[in-house]
Amino acid sequence: MGQIREWSVKMVAENHQNLPRCSGGDQIHDAPAGVLFSAGAYFGNYFHAFTDVLVALFVTAHPFNREVVLLVTDGKPVHVDKFKTLFNGLSRNMTPMEFEFRYPTIDIDKAGRPAGNPRCFSRLTIGLKGRDGKELSINSEQSEYTMADFKRFLRSAYSLKRTTAVKLQTGDNTLIPRLLIISREKTRIVTNVGEIENLAREIGYRVTVGELDDDVSKTAEFTNGFDVMMGVHGAGLTNMVFLPEDAVVIQVVPFAADWVSGAYFGEPAEKMGLRYLEYKIGREESSLMRQYPPDDVVFTDPASFRWEEFSPIYLQNQNVTVDVTRFKPLLVKGLELLHE
Repeated sequence: MGQIREWSVKMVAENHQNLPRCSGGDQIHDAPAGVLFSAGAYFGNYFHAFTDVLVALFVTAHPFNREVVLLVTDGKPVHVDKFKTLFNGLSRNMTPMEFEFRYPTIDIDKAGRPAGNPRCFSRLTIGLKGRDGKELSINSEQSEYTMADFKRFLRSAYSLKRTTAVKLQTGDNTLIPRLLIISREKTRIVTNVGEIENLAREIGYRVTVGELDDDVSKTAEFTNGFDVMMGVHGAGLTNMVFLPEDAVVIQVVPFAADWVSGAYFGEPAEKMGLRYLEYKIGREESSLMRQYPPDDVVFTDPASFRWEEFSPIYLQNQNVTVDVTRFKPLLVKGLELLHE
């Protein structure tokens, strides 16, 4: 845990004679509470930012109804700034009638102790709660919130317009569902995206293909406009948190990556009120067939590899060529789900 900074916290009664002079000359921050949390470790990874920090931050800070100061430690500014809109949704930074930040998020590493004085709070939560060991999940024993609540919070924080996916009606051809195909350019590339795009259009989708923007606010608004999202297992699928309710997520599962794909996106999607479908890549659709002989342990016993061996083979060095004939029923099923 070398990336996690240690902090000293001292509890003092408010009327104690040794109450220190607090930063800014005030006895305590005017916010009813503060939350100190780390944005270190894997926060720079988009998926891990959500599953390790942001979901738990929601569980921890949301009960204060925005009357809270967020104190961030260990975070790189470029990573923290990426989620400033989300932070603003948890802390009353600015309201339409205010022209200054009331409870600005504080980079505690950078801000330190103004004038050498400690920061004082009447109530301070140290660390985050709500994690249960599963990905994109909330521990029901620690919180009454659900992942559906988290999605609703994001819809409010990012001012997303669509609450539910399109509801198709038999015989009504005026509604055309929108399909987002997330493309990848470095790892786990779909080599025949064009074929899938053409097939989806023939079936009845309006299709958009592309990588998502680094600007989370733009990505949230963009993603919210789709009814179906499709992509190979990867961080881009994390953006399903911005899809409207009852939207469909189609995950293309690389060969041998069943367990990690289901845990990262399959189970969470259903808890968010989304419909989930998956397409498992066969060995003949995998680029691994050109790298290893058919009887290699890579194909015969993938479970024998430790994670540090598994990831480079199956996640970092595997591209896929989807069999569109075999994939077609999944696209059709997506349309059927939008009829329900």
